Amino acid sequence: MNTPLESGNIWFARSDSFGDKMECVMIKDLQEDIPNFKEIEARKKRNLISCFHVGNKETLAFWDTYAKTDTERRKFALRFDRVELISRIESAESIEILEKSVPNIKSIVHGKVIYKNLIGTKKENLSKKKVLYPAFRKEYAFAYEREYRFVISLKKGSSSLGFGLNIGKLEDIDFSILVNPLLETDDYINCIKTIKESKFGTHLNMSVLTKWIKPELWK
Repeated sequence: MNTPLESGNIWFARSDSFGDKMECVMIKDLQEDIPNFKEIEARKKRNLISCFHVGNKETLAFWDTYAKTDTERRKFALRFDRVELISRIESAESIEILEKSVPNIKSIVHGKVIYKNLIGTKKENLSKKKVLYPAFRKEYAFAYEREYRFVISLKKGSSSLGFGLNIGKLEDIDFSILVNPLLETDDYINCIKTIKESKFGTHLNMSVLTKWIKPELWK
């Protein structure tokens, strides 16, 4: 499975690889008649971001986010306790790994993304939308994503598309595995079987949406 299960890595992607082409946009960019897209692209290459969905209850938006087609739909999700995940990423071991592997680190921050109405806002009112870190502000149209981010800001652009930060053996971490209830039933059942037969079988947590989406699985 192409997940952190085997590697123990949390992936930080360079933000120019995201679907939102205005990632890390600043208010000063939007106050121009035409934003300096070259400058925005350069800024995106200076930010490595790991994205998570905040929520104690499942939603269909959680499973559908980022999937352009059925074939690209995610099959698995890992649910972490936020406090423990933060402590893992902020541990001395993780910081040492980062400093050795990622050059020119400017800052490492985390927090919830703030969604603000930027589209159509008059230039004179845009200054009210400023935030300390542009990577934590997105257009309100993306609010359904409910993102929590870990952001590594660099002094200059990264030549790598991302970085996998090892947070330790997942056997030692409290987490659960969910399978996407929107998968075709045969695929869904095979994914459940794959997890149950792996060394992480005890971490399987059935999606609360399964029987609602797949009434054929009611027993």
